[in-house]
Amino acid sequence: MQNLVSKRVGRTNSQRPHIDAQSKVVDRDGRVVSISVATPRDKGKLREMFSRLSPETIYRRFHIPYRHVPERMLDLMLDVDHHAGKSLLAVVEREIIGHAMYVGLGDSSEAEMAIIVEDGWQSKGVGKLLLSELAARARLRGIESFTGEVLRKNRSMLGLAAMFAETDYPIENGLCHVRMPLRTLESTSYAPRTLRRAA
Repeated sequence: MQNLVSKRVGRTNSQRPHIDAQSKVVDRDGRVVSISVATPRDKGKLREMFSRLSPETIYRRFHIPYRHVPERMLDLMLDVDHHAGKSLLAVVEREIIGHAMYVGLGDSSEAEMAIIVEDGWQSKGVGKLLLSELAARARLRGIESFTGEVLRKNRSMLGLAAMFAETDYPIENGLCHVRMPLRTLESTSYAPRTLRRAA
């Protein structure tokens, strides 16, 4: 999904991700994926993650073919105003392998969200874990739906968005304008339905 805008900019740095005391974990191939709240201290590790990503993954996230993700973008991704949004990390063995965030849209109950997962960890449940935790935290702050723009060819993100029942994504100029009501999760397999609706 496209990059989000935050009013605050981080000023500090660290080589170790901060792990939230309420992290959720999932066991994949003997390794544990922890979900933690992002802070400006995680900038170095987040920069390292982006250095490992394929150009296609970076383009799908920002809709810009960055050779190197700008420092100002890293700042925006890490220093979200906690009253207006949230920024989360997926961490494995002290390495960041994913990032998700949302920012509230004014005084409405909607928020724009974005998510990215390292290439080698895609399609292993990390994105679903991040999005589920992000949605749970958003609901606690009165957010009722996530929105965002997804490239039409980004089938994996469209499939992930459909984990919420009644997800809608009209297409315009090659972009799917996704709206995900956070009330209920889709209980059935979502990928086939998403591929038909996004075609």
